[in-house]
Amino acid sequence: MNPAYAYIYDDFLSDRRYQDTLAALETRLASLGLAGHVGRLTLFRSVKELVEHFVSQGAKTIVVVGNDQTLDKVLWFLPDLSVVLGYIPLAAPTDIATLLNVPTGLDACQALGARLIETLDVGKLNDRYFLSEAIFDQTRACLHVGEDYKISLIRGGTIAIRNLGAVTKQGTAAADARDGLLEAVILPAEDAALASRIWRRWTEPPRETRITFKRGVIESDQPMEGHADKFAISGFRFEVSIVPKKLRVITGRGRMFDGGGR
Repeated sequence: MNPAYAYIYDDFLSDRRYQDTLAALETRLASLGLAGHVGRLTLFRSVKELVEHFVSQGAKTIVVVGNDQTLDKVLWFLPDLSVVLGYIPLAAPTDIATLLNVPTGLDACQALGARLIETLDVGKLNDRYFLSEAIFDQTRACLHVGEDYKISLIRGGTIAIRNLGAVTKQGTAAADARDGLLEAVILPAEDAALASRIWRRWTEPPRETRITFKRGVIESDQPMEGHADKFAISGFRFEVSIVPKKLRVITGRGRMFDGGGR
């Protein structure tokens, strides 16, 4: 067993249909010299305490086993720890795995063994880190950037704050997670409805307002509902910022997070 590795299994993997897959996974990891401690998430176990326990025992690489939602359970605090993040996706959704070019299933072990490490920026929404994006739908919020610049959705719409962003139709990231900047995408409600119709015909979406920034505030006099990565959020005011070069993550070759996707 390699004490430098610790594996966090999501609770859905306790289902019997994953038993053979996990057995094969552990055999493959052992053959590569990557077997380590295993922690299984449960309803009553704090993932933060579990990860911090492994780190205190000498773990240098924390490997999330599950899907993108499993990643979300650790990403809100993991960037503050001196560890490398690995990912073995076994079930959908796997958009982050696509951007990192990490294969789904046992083939992810090869990427883990190759240990190609990239250092990425992370976004921060109040006290919570996010890797991909924070989105507020059907909101009339304002985005303040600096002291004098403000964008308002007077009639409502969508605000997306991207670090890595989602997977585009080209299979690349919607934003660059290594440029030290966040990208705000503002789409008024009437354009959002039009975009939904146009995108179904696979043509270009209507024009959006896009700006890049390092720090800002999103606020509204009505509660805002949205999500940061896969985590649901709500509130009246959010401070949003970029934390450059905060997360070290193992990727596959030809990773697709350089940004520029539209």
